[in-house]
Amino acid sequence: MRCFFGLSILFVGASFAQADLLSYQFNSDNEGWRRGDLNIATLTMTDVGAATWNVGGYIDAPDFANWSFHLSPVIAANMSTASRIEFDYSSRASDGPYPFVIFSSGVGAIYQTTTVPGDDQFHHYNYALTAGTWQFSDGVNFRVATASDIQFTMTNLQRFGINGDQQHGQEYTRLDNVFLVPEPVSALVLSAGLIGLARRRRAK
Repeated sequence: MRCFFGLSILFVGASFAQADLLSYQFNSDNEGWRRGDLNIATLTMTDVGAATWNVGGYIDAPDFANWSFHLSPVIAANMSTASRIEFDYSSRASDGPYPFVIFSSGVGAIYQTTTVPGDDQFHHYNYALTAGTWQFSDGVNFRVATASDIQFTMTNLQRFGINGDQQHGQEYTRLDNVFLVPEPVSALVLSAGLIGLARRRRAK
């Protein structure tokens, strides 16, 4: 029995340590990231070129578009098992709350509105994909995102972006350590299954 529980702990630990759905650490290049220009009316992006990689291990940019965004590679995949997005970000300027993180399905988008510090220091951001904490737009209507809005967007995710335009005038922003993190469902299911099996063995 002692051996069985030892194995169960190993399996559960391994499951919780599952790989991120998406991971960009920019250790040696821009990992396919682009520069985007946001259309605020429709929350769609126009690709305006490749992101600049910095030897410090991040991507960075001055003000390069009407509404500059650090833009992910095209995802075009089901990311509905994501539970949150995390990243490190710095800005030399700050203004009012702007759309900061945007996930687009191509026919709609969910987004977070945030005011960032303008201290040129990296800060860590962590946004759970939870209903009621995001905004949604289909290009016409803007409202608080429901669970269905988030599910649809992440199931049909085309790409996502992080704001590189924090005030009127010139800016400089940096982005690093972007992770789209999955839900630990497999760990919970495995744990429950192992506990049930252990009880059955004990009953015998």
